Amino acid sequence: MASRDRVGYVGVMKKLLQTLTVLSATLLGSNAALAVDDVVLVELFTSQGCSSCPPADANLGRLTQREDVLALSLHVDYWDYLGWRDTFARREHTQRQMSYRDYMGARVIYTPQMVVHGRFDVPGYNPDAITEAIGSAYRLTRSANISITQKTGMLKALISSASMDDPATIWMASFAKEAQVQIERGENTGRTITYHNVVDKLMRVGQWSAGETQEIMLPQPEPGEGVAIWLQNDATGEILTASYITD
Repeated sequence: MASRDRVGYVGVMKKLLQTLTVLSATLLGSNAALAVDDVVLVELFTSQGCSSCPPADANLGRLTQREDVLALSLHVDYWDYLGWRDTFARREHTQRQMSYRDYMGARVIYTPQMVVHGRFDVPGYNPDAITEAIGSAYRLTRSANISITQKTGMLKALISSASMDDPATIWMASFAKEAQVQIERGENTGRTITYHNVVDKLMRVGQWSAGETQEIMLPQPEPGEGVAIWLQNDATGEILTASYITD
């Protein structure tokens, strides 16, 4: 089978499996949590005080409708001096963006920046560039896997790998699926903006070594919330695998 055809076939089968997962959750009831494995991680570095960010925030909102993508909104704090303090900003989000700057050999950080699977840097307001980067991420070789399971009220992630040369870090984030903010000062004065998958807690869970199989206990998301977990190469910043669960 040709490489292009194989990629298309895998994509169709993955979409079918995810559709069946959604259907199962629906049949179990509206309160059933939905776990999705092996997705492309898209991180938007944004700010409520940035006038060029709302189109990127809207693009991220559209990405949250795709089950094969984990789209997260990480609000940074370096535009707060413009007159409006971002209500979701975290210093650790700015530090994470700085880490990507160093991984990619860039000179500056900016908003709205989307980092796709730790590998591709695209402007968050450019939907064509975003789509192309996600497609490129899907063609990357997968060297690890995270699967989230629920059993007897417990929630856990099983991490395994086929082969890895570099050490990696296990990351976890919790996020609110939707939040609306009325902005009263700064560059977006008078606007009411809806944000999606807003990260409110970002943490390093631990280190990972090649060949290990490891179980991580996850917090059960509350209604309207989600929990994400991913494995990231310490040497390159590339995302090796990512999964999430929402309620």
